[in-house]
Amino acid sequence: MSLAALSWPLIASAQAPAASSLTDAQRERLAQAAERFRAADTNHDGQISRAEADASLPRIAKRFDQLDADGNGQLSADEFREAMARARAQR
Repeated sequence: MSLAALSWPLIASAQAPAASSLTDAQRERLAQAAERFRAADTNHDGQISRAEADASLPRIAKRFDQLDADGNGQLSADEFREAMARARAQR
């Protein structure tokens, strides 16, 4: 699977028609989140395991169980994106 395919769920929201009102700064944050996801996904399976989070995303790792909405032991791109959105909303 290509890196572009893995990052599509994260970047797609920035390209969706409803998201056309995003500012450049918001688009940049989405791109940065996609890059963090790609970098953390060291086995390139499209998900972040607890071990991958422990290795490169310590703040995500601390809240891994809360963020893993479906409880499968992996963070999907959607779960990761939702976590980033909640973190931004709390700022």
